[in-house]
Amino acid sequence: MNIVVAGAGIVGEQVAAALVASDNAVVLVEVDRARAAQLGARGFAVTVGDAGVADTLAEAGALRADVLVACTGRDDENLVISLLARRRLEVPRVVARVNDEAHRWLFEETWGVDAAISSSASLVNLIEEATGSMRIVRLADLPAVGLVLLEARVTPASAIRDRPVTDLPLACGDVVAAVVRRGRSMPVAEVQRLRSGDRVLLLTDHDGEERIQRSFYPDDTGSVPGKRIG
Repeated sequence: MNIVVAGAGIVGEQVAAALVASDNAVVLVEVDRARAAQLGARGFAVTVGDAGVADTLAEAGALRADVLVACTGRDDENLVISLLARRRLEVPRVVARVNDEAHRWLFEETWGVDAAISSSASLVNLIEEATGSMRIVRLADLPAVGLVLLEARVTPASAIRDRPVTDLPLACGDVVAAVVRRGRSMPVAEVQRLRSGDRVLLLTDHDGEERIQRSFYPDDTGSVPGKRIG
C-alpha cells in the first residue's frame, strides 16, 4: 500500500517503521527540517513542509495514497489534515491519532476521519487491518432474509473507479443500496460515476462476497472478502 504519515515525531516514526517493515511504501511529512534530515539519514522517505497544507500532502503522494495517517502531537492539526485528505485530496482511508481523549468525539466522518486511535501499535494494526485485505467489508449479517450487507471501498486500484454503478457485473439478486461520498449517503440514481474514496453499500447472499470482490478488484488476489469489522 501507499501510505502518507503526516507528523514525524516519535509516534509517527514508529508507525512508519512498522509499516515499511510490512512492505508498504511510506512517505513521512515533517515541518521541521532538522528532524526531516534525521529521518532521511535513517532511510525514510520524507517530504518537508506543513501537513496542514493540501499542496504539501499532494507533494508527499496523497493523491495516489491508499491511506493517510494524521499523526502529529496536536489534535487540531490532525483534524485539519484529515479533512484536507478526505475532502480535497480524496484519500480513500484516513486514520487519525488522538492525543487527548477528551477530543475523541470530534474524530469522525465530519472531519474526514475513518478511524481514530491513540497508541502507535494500535495505529499500525488498524491501518493494516482496515486497508488492503479490508477493501470489501462485511458490515452485517441478515439471517432472516439470507443476505449480508457489504461495504466495498473504491480506491485508485478499483476496476470500477470512474465508471457508472450500472457497469458493476452483479448477479441477479445483488442490490446496490447506496453510495457514501464524503460522508453523505447518495441515492444510486444520483451517482453518475464512482470516484476514489466512495463506499458502495451492497446486499448480496452469503455466497456473493467473492463475486463482489471480483467486481471491484478482479486482479487483487491478496484481499480476504467477508472479514468483519467491529
